[in-house]
Parts: sequence; structure tokens; C-alpha cells
Amino acid sequence: MRLKLRLSYVGTRFCGWQIQEKAPPPRTVQGELEKALAVLCRVPVRAFGSGRTDTGVHAVAQIVHCDVPDGRIIHDWRNSLNALLPKDVRVLEAAPCAPDFHARKDALSKTYAYRFWRDNRFLPPEAISFVWACGPLDEIPMRKALPHLLGRHDFSSLQNAGTDVKSTMRTVTSCILDEMPQREFYPPHTPELLFLVTADGFLKQMVRNMAGLLAAVGRGRISPDDVPSILSKAARRDNPAVTAPAAGLTLVNVTYP
Repeated sequence: MRLKLRLSYVGTRFCGWQIQEKAPPPRTVQGELEKALAVLCRVPVRAFGSGRTDTGVHAVAQIVHCDVPDGRIIHDWRNSLNALLPKDVRVLEAAPCAPDFHARKDALSKTYAYRFWRDNRFLPPEAISFVWACGPLDEIPMRKALPHLLGRHDFSSLQNAGTDVKSTMRTVTSCILDEMPQREFYPPHTPELLFLVTADGFLKQMVRNMAGLLAAVGRGRISPDDVPSILSKAARRDNPAVTAPAAGLTLVNVTYP
């Protein structure tokens, strides 16, 4: 039987989603999930995720599929897995799915959220692992840059080295930058910015490079009108912006047919 799982995790103490062939093996979300599945199924079970989140990146909607023995009857896979998993990863949903469903290959789009903390006076302790404490940013030019990221482009200039892909063309269907409400119980502060981006796929650290590019625009180091030229050069070395830290990034949605 094939199961479809929806996972949420805090990526701070994980070396990403994917198991790594090292000795000793680093702590990964896939590794912890497969340990729990092996206990329940009494045989090794391979779990396939919708994408490879990097070290320190979070998720509220990592979609996973795995094949479990037909004869192993578990009435509540979600609660049974959560009883075995560490507290920084939770199964939110678990249900049987079509035997040919594939969490990565069947995905139509993914949405990531990136959070910018702009107030230098203080950073809420509970936000430390979930935002980029980047300091002041002007959201007006940042919003002007967003349309340049929409559509189908070669995003090589927003790709970091480390993964071979057949094509660097991707289609971005939505880019939104919103001011977040004031955090409860804290003094008035500069509103946090939330960047939401949806595409049919993402290159290695592409969203973090988008966030870095937007921050450079918000600091006045790059003009919004420079973004098309940076994209057209199709080389990371021609993008002067830094890669934003992993902590601010969360996988928030994956869509399927």
C-alpha cells in the first residue's frame, strides 16, 4: 500500500530533508521518518519527498509518499508515526493514495514563504530561527522588483552550485510581498515582511537568492530595473546579491492534479 503523508518540521536542527551517505550520518528529516516507518512496518521503508529542503529550512507542507507492507495493519498512521518521531517533525496528515502517486514527479507547483525581520532594536526570541534579521528595508522598490520575477525565465543567476539539472528554466506564477501584523505582547516595531512565491519548480537555493535580491533592492544597492538584466545574464556570478539565510525559508504548499 502506498501512503501519502504531509509533514511539518522545524529545520533548525536538521541537515536538510535528504539522507546523506556519510559516516556518521547527519540528522535529516527523511532519516528520522524512515526510522519511524521501519519500527511500525518491521522492514526498511523508503520515503520520497516532494523536494529537498536544505539545512535549516522549515516546512508546513512537505509531501511524502512511501510503500508500506499490505499485511501491516495500522489504524492511525499519523498518530503512530508521531509517537515515534522527534518533536521537531510532525505528520499532519496520512492516508492511502494511488499506487502510482509520486510526491515529487506529480507536483504541479510549490509555494515557499520567506520572512524578513527589519527592526534592529529587538528580535523576538521565538522568531530567531524563522526570520532573516536583515535590518531596515524599503518595501516600495522591493514591490517594484516583483513583476520582473514573474513568468518563465532562465533562473541560472538565482541558482547556487551543487545540483545538476536538465534545465534551468522555471515558471514563477505568483510573487507577493506583504507586511505582517504587529507581534502580540511586543513593543511597536517595524512590520515584518513576508515574501510568498509560487513556481512549477525551483533551482537550488533559488528562493533564498530571490530573497537576497529583494533585500539588496530594499537596501538601495540594486535598482528594481536592474533585475531583468541580472536574470538575462544567467550566471550566479553576475548577481551581486547575497544568498539569504536558510532560517527565513519555509515550504508552505505543494499542489497536485
